Amino acid sequence: MDGTGLSLLLFPQRWDGCRLSASLLVLPRGDPLHASLWAEGAAFAGAPLALRLELQSGGDVFTPGAAGNLSVDFTLPGAPRAVELFNALHAQFLPTPPPSNPQALSRWREQRRARWAALAAMRQARPDTDLAVPGRSRAGGGTSKRSSPVLSTADLSHRLIRSASDPKTASEHQLSWGEVLSHAMRQPALSRALGLVIDIDTDFTGWDVAGRLSQGGWLQVTPAAPRPHPAPGHAVRIPPLGSAARPLFAAVLFRADAAGAPPRPHPWRTEAEAYSDGFARAVHSREFRPLGASLPQPPPPGVHPGLAIGWDDEQVLVWVQRQIDALCSPDACPGLSGVAGYRVDVREAGSGHTGWRSLCGVRGTVSVGDWHSEFIGESRIDVAPLLAGHGDEAFAYLPDHFAVWRGGSLVAGRLSAWSAQPWPPGQPLPELRPGSDWELRVRLVDLSGGGPQVTDQPVAHTAP
Repeated sequence: MDGTGLSLLLFPQRWDGCRLSASLLVLPRGDPLHASLWAEGAAFAGAPLALRLELQSGGDVFTPGAAGNLSVDFTLPGAPRAVELFNALHAQFLPTPPPSNPQALSRWREQRRARWAALAAMRQARPDTDLAVPGRSRAGGGTSKRSSPVLSTADLSHRLIRSASDPKTASEHQLSWGEVLSHAMRQPALSRALGLVIDIDTDFTGWDVAGRLSQGGWLQVTPAAPRPHPAPGHAVRIPPLGSAARPLFAAVLFRADAAGAPPRPHPWRTEAEAYSDGFARAVHSREFRPLGASLPQPPPPGVHPGLAIGWDDEQVLVWVQRQIDALCSPDACPGLSGVAGYRVDVREAGSGHTGWRSLCGVRGTVSVGDWHSEFIGESRIDVAPLLAGHGDEAFAYLPDHFAVWRGGSLVAGRLSAWSAQPWPPGQPLPELRPGSDWELRVRLVDLSGGGPQVTDQPVAHTAP
């Protein structure tokens, strides 16, 4: 985020009836080995952080420093091997820092924003059969400068074929530190060893967290010491909590400046409440059909053509559009999207409320320099914009489905360095065969890599 040397984003994970656990995402801007966090501070790598956690009970908006808010200062020690690991990442990827000259840095940012602004509004491809359903919304994440944000798959296929013969200009891409960190954040053990993700809880002495959050509330983490030019902080909305344990999820984070100006709650507040358990609301699937195919091609006997899976299409489109809007006009963005990806679960039809198995389990080794870590857990599915066309005809779009399941894993292929892992462990990967019946659901993953577990159930009823 522009205008700050350090971004502190809190993602609630779980409520056990008396204690709230969360993951704190700590993102430095620029070179973590040399760029100062603040004018008088040290670089990020390995540095301890003096932070303040503030809790507000209830309220439609978060007001920093309001009467009745509880706050506590605490210090997080620096990650012991952070300097070593950041040096190893630098040696491996040679990230290029942004220009140090203020004028050159300003031009660099404007060029970056202009590339996205030229694409206008995000669009989404949808099958003609979907668009023909009476009452089906054609709304998207904004109003395009050139056309409706919804494309039929036939129109998209025509555009891609037409642009296939257009000349393409290849250019060498230099990685930035931000891109290196975004890859490191996909590896849970590495992100924690670098100090990017820190697990904390709110079981602080003297805090009645259960009583304070019985009607919902807000949490925010900021630097403990006032800064000469404080950057806007981001607060997370907590739903009303009772005695029952439940998963927690922050689909959006709300921005509040140092003076306590309230963020605009609508429609962000509605989204925060709707996705506070971390489950997608509307999952759909159909037999997979390649783009441009007018008729399904029969697979070999005994082989299923695959299931094309989508979920919450219009909401996902809005979230992706907001990320682009934040790149183009960061000062006008009232908050951040907290969703980084998704995990798909399946179970045999009619098996009741149990039996869910994740299609995103992986196992493998993470190696950075002399540091190694074995990982067994879940990866995620990304939903990112695709680019089509060239020049003035270029546009960004989302496909009409976000994953294709042909049995087995959705995140580890035969040639992948990572192996598919049954999740929960000890069960075989499900196989998709003609005549087999499966139910699907989708769990959201936040920017820290957290989210509901495969054993969790939605708090609000959601039909698979």
